[in-house]
Amino acid sequence: MTLTALPLTSAPVPAPSVEFDAVMPAIARLAREFAGQLSPRVVARVVRGCRADLSGVPAGAVPELLERLARQRLLDVDAERAERRGA
Repeated sequence: MTLTALPLTSAPVPAPSVEFDAVMPAIARLAREFAGQLSPRVVARVVRGCRADLSGVPAGAVPELLERLARQRLLDVDAERAERRGA
C-alpha cells in the first residue's frame, strides 16, 4: 500500500459573516439591557438560538429581526422565572 501526501494549501480566511456581525452586537446590547435580570450567558444562548431560527432570512434584515426576536424571548424567559419565584 502506498500513501500519497496531499499538497498543503492554506485556505483563505473568510470575511466576518453577517451572523457574527449581527450576533455579537445583539448579545452586547441585550446583555446590558437585561443586566440584573438575566445572565450574559443566558442572553448569548437565546440570541444564538434566535439567529439559528432566522437562518432563512435575507442577510440585510437579520440584525433588526434578530434583536427584536431575542428581546421578546428574553422577556418571556424573565417572566417565566419571575412566575416561578412567585409560585
